[in-house]
Amino acid sequence: MTDAPALHGHHPRIGRLHGKTALVTGSTRGLGRTTAEWLAREGASIYVSGRKQEDVEATIAAIETLGVKAWGSPADLAKPEEAHALAIRALETAGPFDILVNNAGMSQPQPFLDVTDAEWDTELNTNVRSPFILSQHLAREMIAYGIRGRIVNISTIGVFAAHKQQMVYNIAKGGVQAMTRCMAWELGQHGISANCVAPGAVPERPGSQEQTDSGALQVWSERIPMGRLGRAEDIAAAVVFFCLPESEWTTGQTLLVDGGHISYLRED
Repeated sequence: MTDAPALHGHHPRIGRLHGKTALVTGSTRGLGRTTAEWLAREGASIYVSGRKQEDVEATIAAIETLGVKAWGSPADLAKPEEAHALAIRALETAGPFDILVNNAGMSQPQPFLDVTDAEWDTELNTNVRSPFILSQHLAREMIAYGIRGRIVNISTIGVFAAHKQQMVYNIAKGGVQAMTRCMAWELGQHGISANCVAPGAVPERPGSQEQTDSGALQVWSERIPMGRLGRAEDIAAAVVFFCLPESEWTTGQTLLVDGGHISYLRED
């Protein structure tokens, strides 16, 4: 795996991912930002990606205060050509990578009967096609450099139980889980693992109802056996697990992180 560049004036903590380099998409806010920070605290250098240049620059500065190197560039992953461009820029700037976290995602809640072709294309491109493209680029480099890399994709509880008015999002994330299993099969011979984290009710999740309706917070909490909504840190911890040296033999898995939500059907 790659060695992190020497830092001038920084003395990073020797974490469990020291010397690794990670690309985290959608890492300027929410789940992606927290995940990038958790990987950085474990010693990984981070390549940041988000839609806006100013957000990328602010996130780079914040991550560098954690004592690791950070780079980044903006990309709109609803456009496949920008996914290709992001991969090429990232590899030229900071590659090869040891870790890819395909976190960026989006949802446009719509009733099934009202979904347009444009909405379908935007959601499928962002949620599954761009992760496919990025995984191709980075996995090729991992293989070329003999890196036993890690790919971690982000799905949703909606693959297991339908989200209201989010059929296209759930379809795309179902594709992400299938892609994860297929990548695990094809890349395992190269020592590369591929796993998936499926968040439950987390306010930072794209398109989540609790993100826009504060009055739903208590209702959602009552539906979850652990008694609270999820936090970005809950998801980041699962991503970090899949990146650790100790988890190398775990591949092709989807870990549902939902506070037990799906295990309990309320009848009132």
